[in-house]
Amino acid sequence: MQKKYRLKSSRVFNYLHKRGKTSANKWLVLVYAPSKYPIKVGFIVSKKVGKAVVRNKVRRRLREIFRALIPYLEQNCNYIIISRAQCTESSFSQLANAVATALLKANLIIKQIDEEAMAKLSLDRKLFEKTSL
Repeated sequence: MQKKYRLKSSRVFNYLHKRGKTSANKWLVLVYAPSKYPIKVGFIVSKKVGKAVVRNKVRRRLREIFRALIPYLEQNCNYIIISRAQCTESSFSQLANAVATALLKANLIIKQIDEEAMAKLSLDRKLFEKTSL
């Protein structure tokens, strides 16, 4: 993911934690809030998830999933993805489906995801059949 999409400021992280809305599932928690600036995303993978190698693997996977979904998301919004301990046992496709589920639950996907992105992320088509985008 490009650096221009990364959320780095601790002030913005704190603001999102206090005032943001949440959407959660078994694997992760999505915190989001509208912004007047373009899309930014931050990832939190705590030591509860595992040691450094495991945490970095989860963080890399989440970045790649979110990078592929950026064109389909609400653009004037900031996001934080907080991983849970179940991320360590999950595959890439399970994690991608978890991110997509959290985004759909929060109504943040504004365009239909094309076939190429769905194939790349191995997304489950049943998730998108229920919603009309």
